[in-house]
Amino acid sequence: MANDTVARLNALLDFVLNASENAEIEAMDCNDHCEQMAALAERVAEGASLEEILPQLQYHMRYWVDCREEFLALVAVLKAEAQNFAS
Repeated sequence: MANDTVARLNALLDFVLNASENAEIEAMDCNDHCEQMAALAERVAEGASLEEILPQLQYHMRYWVDCREEFLALVAVLKAEAQNFAS
């Protein structure tokens, strides 16, 4: 349990010390860009690299866990649908 607490504190310190100071990245709101996020998720599900498509978003998701989790969940659903459709 102590190791878990230390790991969480280290993650928090990493966030505080390394989070973006770029106002544009901080102001990104996934809900405001839902259609764009869906289109990006489709491209990533098809094999494109988010880092190549939109590195700013990848950087944003490094620090905003909820955004990253939602995006990755959408990519996973799209991949599963494509796999089921192809079968």
